[in-house]
Amino acid sequence: MATMTSIRERQKVILWAFLLIFLLSISIGGLVGGADLIDQIFGSNLAGNAVGAVNKDRITIEELSQAISMQTQQAREQYGELSDRLLDQVENQAWEGLVNLVLWNSEIESRRIAPTGEQIFHILENYPPQFLLENEAFQTDGEFDPALYYQALHNPTGSEWAPVEAYLASVIPGENIRQLVLANAYVSKEEVKAAWYDKNTDVTFDYLYLSTGKIPTDSLLIDEGQLRAIHRREREQFWQPETRILEYVVWPKVPNREDTLEVLETANDLIERAKAGEDFAQIALTYSEDPGSGPDSGNLGWFGKGQMVKPFEDAAFGAQVGDIVGPVQSQFGFHVIKVEDRREDEEGEKVNARHVLLKVNISPQSHNSLRSQANIFSFDAVDSGFTAALQIHGQKGLTSPPLVIEDKYLPPPAGRMRAAVRFAFAAEETGQVSDVFENENAYMVVQLSDIRPAGVQPMSAVRDRLVRIAWDEETKRRVSMKMAKAQKLVSAGADLQAVADSIPLIELRTDVTQKLNQMFSGIGHSPILKGVLKAMEPGEVSGIVELERGEAIIRLIGRQEPEWERYAMEWKAEYDRFLTRRLNSIFEDWLADIREEANIIDNRHAFY
Repeated sequence: MATMTSIRERQKVILWAFLLIFLLSISIGGLVGGADLIDQIFGSNLAGNAVGAVNKDRITIEELSQAISMQTQQAREQYGELSDRLLDQVENQAWEGLVNLVLWNSEIESRRIAPTGEQIFHILENYPPQFLLENEAFQTDGEFDPALYYQALHNPTGSEWAPVEAYLASVIPGENIRQLVLANAYVSKEEVKAAWYDKNTDVTFDYLYLSTGKIPTDSLLIDEGQLRAIHRREREQFWQPETRILEYVVWPKVPNREDTLEVLETANDLIERAKAGEDFAQIALTYSEDPGSGPDSGNLGWFGKGQMVKPFEDAAFGAQVGDIVGPVQSQFGFHVIKVEDRREDEEGEKVNARHVLLKVNISPQSHNSLRSQANIFSFDAVDSGFTAALQIHGQKGLTSPPLVIEDKYLPPPAGRMRAAVRFAFAAEETGQVSDVFENENAYMVVQLSDIRPAGVQPMSAVRDRLVRIAWDEETKRRVSMKMAKAQKLVSAGADLQAVADSIPLIELRTDVTQKLNQMFSGIGHSPILKGVLKAMEPGEVSGIVELERGEAIIRLIGRQEPEWERYAMEWKAEYDRFLTRRLNSIFEDWLADIREEANIIDNRHAFY
């Protein structure tokens, strides 16, 4: 066991490499293991259509699709059904993961850090990877057996070690790069001591504070001259690429009356079967669409009032033991309920019941009807014009907001409709009408109604943003004026309470006690305020302290210094935490610098 413990401790040399590969692999769907990961990412064929590029290396649609598929599978295992927004996150994470892997691989190649056979064997002999430590072939009684491992390592029978050697050959260069990047990482004793001091020092203080959010916006007078000046000054902020606007008709995929009646008929049939003596639990197991209770034969267990939706609760508590009631309609569908038992306890009346949930979904026939309506509308819009088709079919046309080429969403009930956006930017002139588009929510036919070239958005289009900027500037000015007046009163010897009473909106908080490294009550986290409190003497009053969302005047009441005897016992743990944060920060900054210098082309909008 001692040998095993020693080996586990010494394997830290390559743990960072494994961790790095794991972290990078998270964004493409999870670690898939050694050579498989290398084959799927680094060994991919780059001859297909490029969905993007990183410097000289292309990322193909096949690579991105595979990464998205892997990431989607992992996300569904974790979250279940994914919304459109989560699917977008999956796609973006897959893309970012591929970009990072290409950049990482490029760094390895450019630095030409290739491990020798001797280096690989040295690692295998002295620092076995975790997957080998856990391999049953090298275990005795469920524990790693060094003798078995060394016997197999020193006496190979063929090429059984080749995949492991290939895996190490792929990760060792990354570890070497990491060591180079982090070689200059340094944490001084002074930094550690200061961090420990902040975490263990209590300060008590009073403060006058005026937040910009306290200034009533209805009192702000913003004129057109201010807005024009901001529009000229902030032109870059209001630059917009080419946008296109769609007019469209949506046929939502919602159940119709026939769909509802069909489910209602099924529910009534199940009630008759149950009342005729058929086992209700078996009926629920066969028919219920409730993912929670369905697999458990509809069993809901005991529940009290307020735990179920109102229609369900009223039906269940209004029935007697053995009653089968329904169909009961709720937002989830139709319920058939059997009351198994009732009781009264200290928490009140309770019911034990089973139920069958039948969801009202759109039927295939309704799908076909909607699709047919959309197709006919599209034909008429092409032949007679979009406006005429609206009149012929009695439809109401909707108008999209200005769309950029990367957009994916239209307002509800359309939702994610990337194909419609692609059509908008593929159309050569306004008036062009699309075929029928479809997603999970609806069918849609669109017409390109306007093309707006790239440029600075006019004031009329960004007026609300201009007003918000003007409000921010004006509220900050008014805060500064009020706090300057407060500072004069304090300097003249006025009590803080008197200052707060005489100047509207200024807030006084007294006897605030907390650690220096914590969020400051009512103000938030502020390194500036922390520095002021560390520099002041008890009884001293500060000048005006400018904060992120306002200004403050501080009076320090006292500072409770930590027990320095504890520092000798805790400094090592504090040092380790500080060093970990520093290492992570350096490595993240290095990766960010590589990305900043890289020429990254994102052409996903042409494919997704």
